[in-house]
Amino acid sequence: MIHPTAIIDPQSQIDASVNIGPYVVIEGPVKIGPNSHLHSHAKVMGHTTLGGGNAIHSFAVIGDAPQDLKFKDQTSELIIGDNNIFREHVTVHRGTNGVTRIGSNCYLMVGSHVGHNAEVHDYVTLVNSARLGGHSIVYERAIVGAGCAIHQNARVGRLAMVSNNTAQLGDVPPYCISMHTAVVTQINHVGLRRSGMSKDAINAIRQMFKLLMRDLAAIPLPRAVDQLAPEILTHPEVREFVDFVKSTKRGVAKFQPWSKTTEDKGAGDSTHADDGDGQNA
Repeated sequence: MIHPTAIIDPQSQIDASVNIGPYVVIEGPVKIGPNSHLHSHAKVMGHTTLGGGNAIHSFAVIGDAPQDLKFKDQTSELIIGDNNIFREHVTVHRGTNGVTRIGSNCYLMVGSHVGHNAEVHDYVTLVNSARLGGHSIVYERAIVGAGCAIHQNARVGRLAMVSNNTAQLGDVPPYCISMHTAVVTQINHVGLRRSGMSKDAINAIRQMFKLLMRDLAAIPLPRAVDQLAPEILTHPEVREFVDFVKSTKRGVAKFQPWSKTTEDKGAGDSTHADDGDGQNA
């Protein structure tokens, strides 16, 4: 199961069922769980722990030191769950004075990057060349589009979708689609249905979205959620959205209908007001 050209550090702990291809390099106290497959020229290094069933394709580098000037070669970790796919040229860095975490059943496509201390939850998809800055968080079943950049400390909520070649400076709330930079455009209806969410929950999310993004658009979003009726807050999915918005540190992306072009954007659009700190509110 180990090609003779592979270079494997004696500090590593590798399950006997792991398939290691030609010219693979395993450097440092790496731990790799059962039934994983490292394709030719893959590299895994540092204090990195991988669960079972992971596939690392050619020229991916998993567990290298963080790109952070504060990093002074101290011990740091990368912890990865099970059944993830890391395609060609993916890079995932260890934490700085902490841990970078990737859950299970994620798909990181060609050239995508996960920065230091980031958190990637289960069933996340990073499309080709998607980039996550340090300390960013991407929640379950979110999709980050090709060429998209998530700013450090920014978050992408559960079941959210971020379109190709956009930059997210703040948070993208759960269940939403962003088609423009730092803008929320609509609900991820297809993603909600495919997730198995109940019709009642989806309808509650749609009602909440209309109230917050249109009827209460003049009010900063973290304050607008306080005006939601008690009956709609009985839905856990709505409370998840509210908790996400209230816990924002970088602000939440503004609302702009997807049908409007970039040239149409202006002061008269239906967008939430700025919260006074230069970030989207």
